Amino acid sequence: MRSGPSAFHRLIAPYRGLGGSLWSMYFATMINRFGDFVGPFLALYVTRRLGFDPARAGIIVAVTFAAAAAGALLSGRIADRVGRKRALMACHSAAALINLAMSFLFGLAWAPWLLVVESLFRGAARPLISALIADLAPSSRRKEAFGLQYWSINVGVAVGPMVAAFLFDHSLPWLFRGDAICTLASVALVGLGIRAPRLAPASTSLELHDERGALRAFAARPILMCYCALSLAISVAYSQTGFALPLTFSRSLGDEGTAFFGATLSLNAVIVILLSLPLARLLRSFSPLACTAASGFIYVLGFGMLALPLGKLGFALSTFVWTLAEIVAAVNVGVFVARHSPINWRASFQSFTGVFAQGGWALGPLVAGPLIAASGFPVLWMAVAGLCALWALAALGLDAWDRRIVARSP
Repeated sequence: MRSGPSAFHRLIAPYRGLGGSLWSMYFATMINRFGDFVGPFLALYVTRRLGFDPARAGIIVAVTFAAAAAGALLSGRIADRVGRKRALMACHSAAALINLAMSFLFGLAWAPWLLVVESLFRGAARPLISALIADLAPSSRRKEAFGLQYWSINVGVAVGPMVAAFLFDHSLPWLFRGDAICTLASVALVGLGIRAPRLAPASTSLELHDERGALRAFAARPILMCYCALSLAISVAYSQTGFALPLTFSRSLGDEGTAFFGATLSLNAVIVILLSLPLARLLRSFSPLACTAASGFIYVLGFGMLALPLGKLGFALSTFVWTLAEIVAAVNVGVFVARHSPINWRASFQSFTGVFAQGGWALGPLVAGPLIAASGFPVLWMAVAGLCALWALAALGLDAWDRRIVARSP
């Protein structure tokens, strides 16, 4: 008797037949995110290597993320005009060249401001990736396409932070050079492996060509404006994994904090690699915003734990919990934005929503730095947990609104 398909084959079945261009994007993403050495260690770079206090470091990190938000705002309109693939390659190439320059200038007090420019280009690239995926994937398979992109990000991140932590402690110039080399390698993969995409056809009236300008078309969709506010709150909370979390580890674990932070990022990525595909399959029938709301309540537990006095085991458990929340949200959000984007303005709409996501990353450290200085880390993490509870409730209301809109759209 022939047995049925194995659990593994059932798990990967939805991801077959996505096409060579999408797989080239996934491999390019793996390499790029493996080499994302500088960003996660920015707060430690300016505090431990340049001697900045937490408040001043918060300003630097905030301005860096603000630059990424500005890049995201500018890139979409340009990409919709000149081509999303071409714009993506240009942005990543510029970021790589700046990191090469940083490998020689990292010891100068003004060097972090050069990273602000680098962040402008790196931030500009992020929404273009989502727009390209929406172009390349059939609308009926967007959950699978975006889920696999998220999975590929974390395959790279699983090892990259440990390499970055070693370079941070032993050879800081190569932290910047390694980032640049991996970014240029990903550019080559995009250039050689992705064919000029033909726009995927509209699946509902929400995606039909809109003759108005990109900003007017976006403003005509109030649910996306509300989603932007939600995205800002989510990013303010999640930004603390890149700012307050390494500082918390450094304060609690001393010299071991840097290596443990790198290991924590890798643990985060390994959990994503192991669980994102099964969770995506499990949550396939749930709406994107319902999943976002669920993730908010899980974040409350994961971030709230950090207000307690924890050791390495406790920090690892917290990481497991907030990573589950990250997975539940991340495999669904791209589908929501793409579903409400007209074909001709996909990159612009991704840019507009990306501005608020990047803006949250800028605002988070700006608020957290003074709060840490005034009240300490436990108060910060309690505030972050409270914020997550609020935006989870807001996502439930937004989900009900989205259901009504979709029901009225043929």
